[in-house]
Amino acid sequence: MTKNINLNLAELKPQLKKAYRKFSKHLTFTVILLVLLAYVFMVWRISSLTATEPSPEAEAAAIAETAIPKIDKKAVERILSLEESSQEIHSLFEEARNNPFQE
Repeated sequence: MTKNINLNLAELKPQLKKAYRKFSKHLTFTVILLVLLAYVFMVWRISSLTATEPSPEAEAAAIAETAIPKIDKKAVERILSLEESSQEIHSLFEEARNNPFQE
């Protein structure tokens, strides 16, 4: 059972025209449906990726990598003594405490 695979363009053209007429009515609907399915897939994928939680090992590694800053006690004492001794510095500290995001 071997089939003849010879393709003749003259015979193929009428068949393509017939298929085009048959499916051209639904072409717009099909394209819109495909675009909608692509959007639904993207939304589903994004929601599944945002809902995932990190593994306990990843959390432990992130906590281990985070360096907690150490503040020198002598530096804190010196800043406090400077604040107490100068009114100008005291007003700057008060202003920074009241509005920390102002530059």
